[in-house]
Amino acid sequence: MRMEDVSALIAPDALLQALGVALLLLPGLVAMGAVCVALLTAVCLRKSSRVFADKLAKQITEFGVLVLGAWLLLVSARWGLWVGEIWPVSDILRAFYHLFFDVPGQAALVATLLSLLFVRAWRHKKRSSAGHFVLGGVACMTWLVVLMLFILGGLFLVHVETPSARMDLPSATVFLFAPTAWLVWAQALFLGMAMAGGVGLLYLVVRRKREDYGRDYYGWAARACAVRAFSSGIAQALWAGALYLSLNLAWADLAIQEVTQWTRAALAALPASPAFPAMSAFLAISMAAWLSLLPLVRGQNPMRLKGLMLVHVLLLLIAAVLLIMVVSELFLT
Repeated sequence: MRMEDVSALIAPDALLQALGVALLLLPGLVAMGAVCVALLTAVCLRKSSRVFADKLAKQITEFGVLVLGAWLLLVSARWGLWVGEIWPVSDILRAFYHLFFDVPGQAALVATLLSLLFVRAWRHKKRSSAGHFVLGGVACMTWLVVLMLFILGGLFLVHVETPSARMDLPSATVFLFAPTAWLVWAQALFLGMAMAGGVGLLYLVVRRKREDYGRDYYGWAARACAVRAFSSGIAQALWAGALYLSLNLAWADLAIQEVTQWTRAALAALPASPAFPAMSAFLAISMAAWLSLLPLVRGQNPMRLKGLMLVHVLLLLIAAVLLIMVVSELFLT
């Protein structure tokens, strides 16, 4: 990577804008990911350790609702500062706010209500039941639809180049037939699950004093969250790579070339992309985040590694900021 690429990567304007977008968008992904992680925990781990799995699902669900509440307050406060002409927003955030008060935002309200019902179900009945799985499944599916609606709305606004335009749902659904929307959707889903698992580790540390379920439980729960963060982190990085490849390679031209020519053309095209420095840094930081989880996955007392948990979350945040810079380069330049 050239020095000018590094300088552009750490330029204050681009970096601060990406950080602002990350702080507004990531809590929503964490809230969505927490519902999915809670449901997967209750379903996949109930045979080996049902009691521990139910307790962890309850705690992760509560964590997701807390993050969701904080996210709504943050979004509302930022919107108020914009409307009051105290702190203007960028074009990206302006488009986001239009979507928030449009069809995607209305669907997000339904998903929020379902998440609240899901967490209340755990509080009233701590053991998993068919009702938990049905309610959790409906909440997860609704959040997945919400995520796709926001993606379709974003692609629609980029396409029409008018951030103030209302979302035309029939026109936006055209993007469902293109791979880009599904690549972004899959990447965002696994990023939300990875962050829910990673930040959930810190939540377990905070809740340990108030809900003392014993050392065995918290050791098991920390390893379960670390495994979920590790597997989802790898998946989201792979999907980000697939998105980068799909938008930077001329597939129609490559298809008519021989394999050796195809490889040379691909290797020449990828570094030429303006998003290449940010993408390279994203993959490097993501790998460091994965490696930081290995002691938590393999350790006998992972709750003692609080510093490593914090390092992992900070690496995740840095990787997410770099990913937003990649997406901005790919779609907005």
